[in-house]
Parts: sequence; C-alpha cells; structure tokens
Amino acid sequence: MRGKLTKRSVEAIKPSSRDSFLWDTEVRGFGCKVTPKGGRTYLLQYGRNGRDYRVTIGRHGIDYTAEQARIEALRLRGAVASGENPAIVKMRNRSASTVAELGERYMTEYAAAHKKPSAIAQDRRNLDNHIVPLIGNLTISAVERADISRVMRDVANGKTKKDEKTTFRGRRIVRGGEIVANRVQAMLSKMFTLAEEWNLRPEGTNPCRGIKRYTENKVERFLSTDELARLGAALAAAERGELLIEDICPTAPPTKKRRGGQRKVGPRSERPSVVAAIRLLLFTGCRVGEILSLRWSHVHIERKLLLLPDSKTGAKAVYLSEAAIQVLVAIKRNPDSDYVLEGNIACRPIVSLRKPWLHLCAAAKLENLRLHDLRHSFASVGAAGGLSLQMIGALLGHTQPTTTARYAHLAASPLHEAANTIGAKMVAAMTSNLGK
Repeated sequence: MRGKLTKRSVEAIKPSSRDSFLWDTEVRGFGCKVTPKGGRTYLLQYGRNGRDYRVTIGRHGIDYTAEQARIEALRLRGAVASGENPAIVKMRNRSASTVAELGERYMTEYAAAHKKPSAIAQDRRNLDNHIVPLIGNLTISAVERADISRVMRDVANGKTKKDEKTTFRGRRIVRGGEIVANRVQAMLSKMFTLAEEWNLRPEGTNPCRGIKRYTENKVERFLSTDELARLGAALAAAERGELLIEDICPTAPPTKKRRGGQRKVGPRSERPSVVAAIRLLLFTGCRVGEILSLRWSHVHIERKLLLLPDSKTGAKAVYLSEAAIQVLVAIKRNPDSDYVLEGNIACRPIVSLRKPWLHLCAAAKLENLRLHDLRHSFASVGAAGGLSLQMIGALLGHTQPTTTARYAHLAASPLHEAANTIGAKMVAAMTSNLGK
C-alpha cells in the first residue's frame, strides 16, 4: 500500500496473517511495517551497488512519531547519497556488544526454546565458568579463531578451574579439561552461528569453523557374567537387609564422619524402590533419568510397554521383558502418588542413586562402574546374543545408527564363524597335496 505516513494512516493499518507495509508517497523508500501482532515500525529501504538494504528507524509511538520518523528517513537518504551505507553502519554498532551479552541472548532466545533443562543448565555453567571469564569482554565482531583456540587451551589446561564456597555448606567446583573444552567450543560455535543470523557478524565469519577439537576416548564398560552375578547377589542382600560392605570402592570419594557419630558398619539394607530402580536400569537399558522420573501413567503392563512422553531423543516406547514386568508388578504402589519409584519423601521420586550405588558396588566388588554402564551392559548382552545393531538401537531408542555402532565388536561371533569357515577351507586346500 502507498500513502502519506501520518499518525492516523499508520494506526489505521489492520494487522493480517503476515507483515504488511505502508510506503510513504513523499519520501522514497520510507515505510511502516505492521506485524501480525500489531507492532508498527518505521523503516527505510534503499538500493546500493545493485543490492537492496533495509534499515529500521524505530517503533511508532514509542521511539518516533510519524513526522520524526520522516525527518530521520530524510537524514538517512542524505547519508546514502553521500556514499554511506546506514544498514552496514547499524550492524557494526550492534556487533560492538560483547560475547557475554551474546551468551545471555543465546540462553534466552535459543537454549530456552530448543534445549532440555539439563542441557540448559550445562550451557549456563559453561557460559559462567569458562566463556565469560576468558572472552566475555571481547566484542562479538573482534573474536577471531586464535581467541577460540586460546579458550580451548585454557579450559583444557584448567585455567578456569576453581573450588569456592557459595552458600551455607555449598561449594562450586569447576575442573575444566579437554572434554569440557570440546563442549565449550561447540557452544561458542552455535553462539556465533546465531550471531550471523542476528546480523551481529557478517555471514561466513564464524571463528569456530575449522577449530580442531580434542580427541575423546569413550570408555565402554560392560558387566561380565561373573559381575552380573555379584551385582544380583548384592541387590538380593540389600533387599534382605544383609548387605555387607567391607570397603568402599577405590573410585568413591572418601566418606566424612558425621559429628558425634560413626560410619555405619555391618549388615545394611537399601530402600525397595532403590533396588527396583537399579533392576529396571538393568532390564530395560533406559537412562537413569528416564527410570527415576517414571510415572505409573507411563506404564502399560498389558501391552508390555513404557510409553515415555519425553526423553533425550523425544517421545519413546520401551519394550518390557518379563524380568522388567516382574519388577514393576512387585512394586508397592502409593495410591496418592503417580511416581513409580518414591524416594525418602512421600509422593516425590528418588532424587539420586549415587550413595546406594556406591554401597552396592563395594559389596559386589565392582570397580569403575557407573550407573550408565548398566545401559551399555543391556546392549552388550543383546549384541553377544546375536541381535542386530538395528534391533539394539531400536530397544535403546537411538535415533542415529552411529550411536549403536559402538556395540559392533560385540556382535562379531557370526563373523568369527564365517572367518573360521573360510580359513578352514583355505588350509584344507593348501594341505591337500602334502601327503602325496
């Protein structure tokens, strides 16, 4: 639409399903954009060197009146005539904001809308503990590849590590390391990609592009048959109140004695819900968070399914074995709570399995074993039993085949048999004439 921009004509524009424009008849390129939500913004559109540019002047009724916006549009047109490019100048002024400010915008406009709470918390820690202390005061446009490389070296070498007191009995421990450096680099890469989308940096100038990350050697820990038997015996003993802990695992942090008391020795028990949680981790291959937050509304015994509305990879169906079903059926349900595994507080789920897991590992003499390794063990038993990697990936809820590929070496028994068959035939052919 075209017409003279006045207070009356601008406010008379009715919002539609998409942005609409009213272009002024007196100043070329001067217009007002009206968004579907009714926001009205003055702008100037112009051409330079065969390319169209659009620069925002300000909001109607808040920053400018119609007449004030027309005066600013005339000033900008004069700048264009004298060889300036107001859109580029404005972008450079915006990019004078710092990396710390970019990080906060990343957290509010991107992470909050696209990431899960645990990932948001991790991004917040990386921003506050590493990115801001190292390059937070640099302007967005000034950051170069050398700065990103320096950040990675400093985080990997522990320059940002600290151990400080926060609140009463609270501590903040920051360690750094090569793995953390990789995560910081990945976050910075996304931040600067968004900076290009937000016109805070020119396109194709992401300083993280081409930066080599540190090698991550993922340690895959699986329970052997003997270790599974020892863990099963420890779980049964914990149910009976007969769990004996001779010594805490070497990997466990030292236990401090409470004032006026001694560390408990002799037979002990664990809550039935704790034992059930660990058995479900073993029999389902689920992640720890998926089991601890499990609700009865997710459990469908008759269909032999857990229908999880949310997980690391989105909604997920978990196929239950008879062993898992027996664990679920044996759980005493609280009619006032929907949580399957209640913690110390009624109607609230278990918060953590860390301490009981240390006790069980100590009793079963299992070293360097994490709760997440139970998920690996579930997959390893399936792979060793001849299940295809596609089947294992479906059971675990993997969305990428490469994630399941780590178990390929465990499913090698058919390949060994094939190699033995070929080798035997070759040996027979090679030795067939030796006796003649």
